[in-house]
Amino acid sequence: MKPAQITIFLLAIFALLFGIWFAFPSKGVEVAGVHLRFPNYESYKKSLEDKRTEIDVDSVLLAVDKSYEMVKGSEDTLAYYYNYLTTNPNRIYMPGDDYHFLDSFFEEARKAHKNGTLVRILHYGDSQIEMDRISSVLRQDLQERFGGSGPGMVPMIQRIPIVSVSQKASGSLTRYAMVGDSLTNKASNHRYGPLTQFCTVSGNATFSFFKTNNRYSKQRAKEISKIGILLGYNSDDFTIKVKCDTLREQARTLKAKDGVTLVSMNLGKNVSKGTISFSGTADVYGILLDGGSGVTVDNAGLRGCAGFIFSSITPAVMKESFAATDTRLILMQFGGNAIPGIYSKKAISAYAGRIVKQFDYFKKVAPKAKILFIGPSDMGKSVDGEIVSWPLLKEMNDSLKASCLNNGVAYWDTFNVMGGAGSMKRWVAHNPPYAGPDYIHFTNKGAEHIGNALARSFLLYDDFYDLRQQLSDKAVMEYMNMLSDSSGDQSALPGGEQ
Repeated sequence: MKPAQITIFLLAIFALLFGIWFAFPSKGVEVAGVHLRFPNYESYKKSLEDKRTEIDVDSVLLAVDKSYEMVKGSEDTLAYYYNYLTTNPNRIYMPGDDYHFLDSFFEEARKAHKNGTLVRILHYGDSQIEMDRISSVLRQDLQERFGGSGPGMVPMIQRIPIVSVSQKASGSLTRYAMVGDSLTNKASNHRYGPLTQFCTVSGNATFSFFKTNNRYSKQRAKEISKIGILLGYNSDDFTIKVKCDTLREQARTLKAKDGVTLVSMNLGKNVSKGTISFSGTADVYGILLDGGSGVTVDNAGLRGCAGFIFSSITPAVMKESFAATDTRLILMQFGGNAIPGIYSKKAISAYAGRIVKQFDYFKKVAPKAKILFIGPSDMGKSVDGEIVSWPLLKEMNDSLKASCLNNGVAYWDTFNVMGGAGSMKRWVAHNPPYAGPDYIHFTNKGAEHIGNALARSFLLYDDFYDLRQQLSDKAVMEYMNMLSDSSGDQSALPGGEQ
């Protein structure tokens, strides 16, 4: 062929492709039972529109940070808190808008710091919090405020390593867990304990821990000066020996007991590594690696869990465990694993109902603890080659929020803090990435932002609690009610929305 003919041929091909691109149906066509798709003008137009409306992650996170700040020049502090408690979309939503909801926790945290003890927060979640993601950030921020240190309670066998401490176990051990694959041992007695798993010691076994050099570990998590062993149903003369790098060996021998026992040992100073030896028979529910006084956050990442397994655990074991460890706040971060199976609003309602049953269970086994539900993050899936939010995710988030608030449980809206529908796509595309290529899980850097935002929202309620200790509760309530009964123009209040 001559060059001119080749040129004409190529131009004809391009013209044909352009015509197909311009006219091809956006939903494709069926040919002999085969569904055919082709890039088309409608998809191109939609992608341009999507790009114009896509969120800017840095702007969203900056807005979240600013939403927690008191406006400079504001003279009326109570008006600032009123505005925060009633209009800030990044706040922790309280049932009945009751700003007293967390007061009991703040009071106990201060008492613990003063008395040299610890109160515990147990953070349950799906794979979004594996490796101590989010929990480690929240723990560091809260311990900086209330005191306390160490990585908290860990299982004897940690199947997925965490960033906050290195550990290993050996000896005559059998692991039982509620969540796992087909090879995971299940306990017929359902005495799983607060971490939803336990190890049965049958003879001699050891647990060792080491200060980690993981770059994502937090400083306070590395400071361990107290050790606890939460165990149950031990044999007579069950022996525990603790040996650390700079301290003499400590030993305890227990009499036979049905039920839960917490064995605590104060090491006197921070240690870098240690070994706990066991001799006898017992179920070990968790090893408490703590320090100082104040608060700690225990991480229980449950890969694949949708959040409604807890009510299957023997109530007596849980009730005794929560009482022994003085657990005062339970965080539940679920919803993501349920989304792929949600096809209707009826399914959303059914899922929310199963979650509410878990609230009822926790209120019985941990009557002194408050419950805070952390809603699902945005999740992306590929539709016609484009990454979009999962259908009904927004509706699921709204339903969970309503169910929580109607049942005496606080709610933190991760979905909207991220930026709402379509935000996960931008979190993945961010440089550096704030979420992984599965469009589901946060990276460590992304988890850092989520953990810090959650902590700041939590601590603002503590700031308000602290302010209220300086004023009469009656005066505060009258003032807040006065603002509530006013014209409703929040822009007139210091710090109000414009």
